[in-house]
Amino acid sequence: MTKTLFGRTSLIITSTMLVFLIAVITIAGNFIILPVGKRNADDLASLILLSAQTYVELPPETRQDFVNELSKNHQLYWGNGTEQLAEHTYLKPHFNFMEKSLSDRLGSTVDIAPQVDKPDRHWVEIKISEKVVRVGFDQQRIGVSLPYVALYLVLILSVMAVLSSLLLVRKITKPVQNLSKAAAVIGAGNIPDPLLEEGPKELAETARAFNKMSTDVQSLLENRTVLLGGISHDLRTPLTRMKMALEMLPNSVDSELSTELVEAVDNMGLIIQEYMQLTKGLEDENIERINLNILITDIVKEIKPAKTQIIHITGDTNYQFETYSVALHRVLFNLIENAISYGKKNPISISWKQQKKILKIVIADQGSGIPNQHQAKVFRPFYRLESSRNRASGGSGLGLAIVKQLVDSHNWQVSLNPRENGGTNAVVTISV
Repeated sequence: MTKTLFGRTSLIITSTMLVFLIAVITIAGNFIILPVGKRNADDLASLILLSAQTYVELPPETRQDFVNELSKNHQLYWGNGTEQLAEHTYLKPHFNFMEKSLSDRLGSTVDIAPQVDKPDRHWVEIKISEKVVRVGFDQQRIGVSLPYVALYLVLILSVMAVLSSLLLVRKITKPVQNLSKAAAVIGAGNIPDPLLEEGPKELAETARAFNKMSTDVQSLLENRTVLLGGISHDLRTPLTRMKMALEMLPNSVDSELSTELVEAVDNMGLIIQEYMQLTKGLEDENIERINLNILITDIVKEIKPAKTQIIHITGDTNYQFETYSVALHRVLFNLIENAISYGKKNPISISWKQQKKILKIVIADQGSGIPNQHQAKVFRPFYRLESSRNRASGGSGLGLAIVKQLVDSHNWQVSLNPRENGGTNAVVTISV
């Protein structure tokens, strides 16, 4: 999560707000909560001490009225010494404040202990004028529990800080995520839905600029397709006439020259055909269920390799799955044809295997391989390792570009990996 803009921004803002809240709670605790707690404890300690002194000085016949008055108006209780008290253990801060205040006033150690059968009632024994009196009070009498106040504040404010920061960051990063997804759609050769041009000024302007760019790119591609379609049509007509003219040449013409010219015209026709496959729009196809073994076998027959070419086909012969059959046929056709062309007539192996929901088709040749510096470039249109542009030593440079375009548009993957003993493994990865 921290690798995403949303995760990193949320982490930074949330951490900053939590540190700020902890600092605020610490300052408030030291300068407000603790002083107030100490003051409340000191006031109650003073009232208990004053009440004990008054009780001792009153005539015996008026003491009960005094005790009743304290119980009714001040929630203080006079003990008779029979209350069972728990052992003096750790007490909450406000009790410690009271113990310290009483001890300082009396000049001796004073302990506060809870009653066994009434845990909320606490008792303190005070020795005045050689007499020991036991005064009790309920826990709520001393005030709010200071640690709980701080804890509740931290929890409530932390939750509010986290939720508000997540909502804020989500509102900011969601348009960026939509922009990233739309850019990926364009990169795959498809048309994304227009982005919402709303929100902060910067994000709205970015979405507006992206929508315009998307429209311009689509218009450019459409214009290119129309232009090249027209050029292709116009070129095919004279090429056809040239081929017919060559075939009608008299027998007196040099046969070697005639054959070379016919091959040149055929090559020009193939280049135009491949280029149109690259530039034409990728229409939506119907998904079909295919047998992969049959598809690959048919492709090999269609390519018509030399009789001496050895091609090993291994894999589950009954393996079937649903996919875009036309696009997959073109991808595998181009890769297998490349393996045959650049495999130096060595054996070629074609295999496939599905692991979980991932199908991998591997076409392995034993040719010269592709140098590392050319791994990414070979997918560019017209890029060839052999720079002479000789048709006999390679194609037009469009085969892998067509493969890359089809793979990206269908959310597949393709890679050309070097083999240990020379050659290339062309791997097509498909989610099934």
